[in-house]
Amino acid sequence: MADIFDEVSEELKQDQLIKTWKKYSKLIIFLILIIIISLVSYQGYLTWNKNKLEAISEQYFQALDKLEDRNYSKSKNLFLNNSQNDKSGYSILALFGLAESNYRNGKIDEMLDNYKKIYDDESIDIYYRNLSRILSILKDNSSSFDQQKSLLEPMLNSPNLLEVIAAELEVLLFIKFDKIKDAQKALDVLLKRSDISFEQKNRLELINKIYKNNAE
Repeated sequence: MADIFDEVSEELKQDQLIKTWKKYSKLIIFLILIIIISLVSYQGYLTWNKNKLEAISEQYFQALDKLEDRNYSKSKNLFLNNSQNDKSGYSILALFGLAESNYRNGKIDEMLDNYKKIYDDESIDIYYRNLSRILSILKDNSSSFDQQKSLLEPMLNSPNLLEVIAAELEVLLFIKFDKIKDAQKALDVLLKRSDISFEQKNRLELINKIYKNNAE
């Protein structure tokens, strides 16, 4: 008797399953297709993104090769293309490469614009922004003292990883524009800092010795 009830119960379950399938089959198939399409699309995106990143990487190193070969026009174009890939980690490096291409090609104004694009962009890590400030000043032979000093000020007035380097650059900037007294004063302050490296201290002491000897 129990077997009969089990068979009836099983048939009812099957009927219910068939009715449910007939009622929701289109929705179930649609959801399955969505899942399959999503998985295929995601895998396709990963493959596309990987290939794109490899292409960007290859283009960046081609630009470096052209730069070393002194083919500045070609390296500039390659770096420019790289710098426009905002989602790539190579975009910032490409901006530095673009600035270097312009510098070696004697296009100082364009180089300064490249560095300005970096240090003005608040979405870029502060380390790279400060590094662009330093490189801009080191390679700039046309801007005035006030222009270069104002570019250096943000690094001198707030703690950052390149603060000590910026302080040394300030000394060199004073010397470059024949502000020897200011240079000596800044040099004395810098030599008293405890966070300067051994190599940097040696450089500063050598500069200090040269200018003291000349003063005598």
